[in-house]
Amino acid sequence: MHLPFLPVLVILALSHIAAHADTQADIPADAAVDTSQSIHVSSIRNPELKSYRVMTAGLDAFDDHHALAPRAREVRFQLIPGPGAPDNAMQDLSLRIAGNETSIVLSLAADGSFTLPRSAQAEREDADLVTNRKKDAYRWQASVRSDDVPPGMRRLGDLRLQCQVGIAIAKKETPFLLRTLIAAKLRTTDWCSAVELKMSTYSDPAIASATLLDGGRRVALQVKNGGTSFLAPLGDTRYADDTLIELVYQQDAAGTPSAAP
Repeated sequence: MHLPFLPVLVILALSHIAAHADTQADIPADAAVDTSQSIHVSSIRNPELKSYRVMTAGLDAFDDHHALAPRAREVRFQLIPGPGAPDNAMQDLSLRIAGNETSIVLSLAADGSFTLPRSAQAEREDADLVTNRKKDAYRWQASVRSDDVPPGMRRLGDLRLQCQVGIAIAKKETPFLLRTLIAAKLRTTDWCSAVELKMSTYSDPAIASATLLDGGRRVALQVKNGGTSFLAPLGDTRYADDTLIELVYQQDAAGTPSAAP
């Protein structure tokens, strides 16, 4: 069954999602909390933001489906510059959870990734994750990685759990009638298990090839968008969660050393 609009729909929904889930129950030590004054809006007019309640659906999905990647300690979310973003899009980028009485500064890694803490107060206040950048400047994505996966590899179960996190958030942002239509087309409410649903996995650095290693077989996967993403068979039950995908980065293929994990 070919459903061309579904990949586009889900990619668009997930592009505004924050992406790796963490099992932390409390605010981490590197999160600065300031409740001395009410801070609710960013100084940037119409800033890039996400609902905290919506994002916690991804944390719940990580917990609920953790068996897909039991050796993954957390889910991280990542802000990725959107199309046409300037070269310095990550420079001085900041992110915080902002509510009526809550301001939690989140520590961003150089690649724009972060962990999302649990905060009952932020949930009660219906807080937002607010950046210091204009709306629609970035895409939000989840990332799940097991500790024992070799460099240059991705584990299929990690990608399946990553999908569950992203789809949980996407469903929160998708109108009921549209969710119902998608479930009917896929013939399941578990979108990640549907073979018909083709979802891209983001890669930075760009890749030259992605190959699924199935015993002695090597299955070439489709690489898209100039090497910045690839399609993995998330819903294909022939492949176990421990199946590995070998990535060859473009800079390696060209003979340049890679710093990618």
